[in-house]
Amino acid sequence: MNTVKTNTLNLTFLLMFFTLEISFTKSLELNIFIVLLSIIFLLYKKSWYGLIGLFLLPLIPALSTYWSVMVHGSGSSDAWLLFSRTFAFAALGMMFAFGIDLEELLLILEQKKAPQSFIYGILVVLHAIPDIKREIIGLKNASLLRGKKMSAFSPFLYLKTIFIAFNWRDQYTEAMISRGFDDQGKRQASLDFQTPKLYLLASASLIILGNSLLFISF
Repeated sequence: MNTVKTNTLNLTFLLMFFTLEISFTKSLELNIFIVLLSIIFLLYKKSWYGLIGLFLLPLIPALSTYWSVMVHGSGSSDAWLLFSRTFAFAALGMMFAFGIDLEELLLILEQKKAPQSFIYGILVVLHAIPDIKREIIGLKNASLLRGKKMSAFSPFLYLKTIFIAFNWRDQYTEAMISRGFDDQGKRQASLDFQTPKLYLLASASLIILGNSLLFISF
């Protein structure tokens, strides 16, 4: 068995912790800390699309929330809090999207005794995404041959895709069984995922630093 040192599970826990924390706390400083942490992380990963998404995707919801609270709410303090919280949630989402290998995370969860049928069911969906994309392109082309242009927002397009993917279920199940998959059987993993202590120490330090900001008045 090969040992793989990874930060995937540790980073996932850190993101989940901060997500729950900012949902139930009122700290402008903590929200700003998370956004800055995300910017540093995305710069380190050179995830330029993540940086663009961090600033653009939450911009309209954040401005709308700020304006709504300023006009009908309790004033600027709550408005800035909700404005920054919107960006903080987006920052955590971008860190997860561009910093987590989802397939690796699922394999780690399997190693931690998560249900195998759940793990491999999601893996099947992930590996089916290219086929689903090809089906969408095929449906669009078929629609053009009939003289109808199917937009990306057409519910009919996604409804047909869902039905097609649903029909693949039996084929994928048969393929998994033919490969020897047994959700009740024991599996011998080829990789042993381990989190280095340095990563755990770094996460603990970030949690302590972030929570210390809860006691600082901005």
